[in-house]
Amino acid sequence: MLQGFSSRPPANRFLILFPGRTGSSWMVEALSRHPGVRIEGEILVRRSAAEQRKAFKRLLGDGAQPGANGFKAKLKDVAEPEVLRSFVQEHDVSVIHMRRSDLLRLALSRINARRLHDATGAWNVRAGMSPVDGGEIGVEELVESLSSCRRDVLALEEYVRSLGVEPHVIEYADILVSPEAVLRTIQEFIGVPFRSLESSVFKNTSENLRRAVPNLDDLRRELGSGEWASVFEIDPVSERSGSSSG
Repeated sequence: MLQGFSSRPPANRFLILFPGRTGSSWMVEALSRHPGVRIEGEILVRRSAAEQRKAFKRLLGDGAQPGANGFKAKLKDVAEPEVLRSFVQEHDVSVIHMRRSDLLRLALSRINARRLHDATGAWNVRAGMSPVDGGEIGVEELVESLSSCRRDVLALEEYVRSLGVEPHVIEYADILVSPEAVLRTIQEFIGVPFRSLESSVFKNTSENLRRAVPNLDDLRRELGSGEWASVFEIDPVSERSGSSSG
């Protein structure tokens, strides 16, 4: 064999960055059904910096297998953001940035996810499970969730910019409108042949806010004229409608 030549098929590396409740579990579940994709979930959670570096090497570095290799992560779970940045830059890692422009729905989704977890032990609705939403939400609870979401969204946007690569941006609203089209573009982005894929993860919070939050009008009266006024400038039925939707 000629020196420097390898018959080993190339490995494509990708990283999914998301702030939570943006469709990442749906996407990971779907991509896991593709024979050419090796994908793992939130493998950085509660892992030491040393353990995370091993995971980076295994999936994003020299340990990557033929085909597409990747995992998903929240920025808050990355122990050494600068180390992950180096892996992205040195190993030509493709970055998928999952976003949700509707901050109010993002905050409500986090609240309902906690309720789902309290009721079932799961963070996502899967086949055979019933969604958990439709309960009233307190003003303080919503403000806390909105504040946390805003911090996470802004921090992630800044970090993605710092990577120095052009990310593939996935808007949550696009998943709702055309999930197959989103999965098609992702497969193209990570360099695998297109397969029609389905996910067993389903939406928990109703897209109709008045159904999801019975006291929505009360919350709007309390918060609609202050710091959070802009998050209520949305259509209560569709995430794609209104000035704050995307």
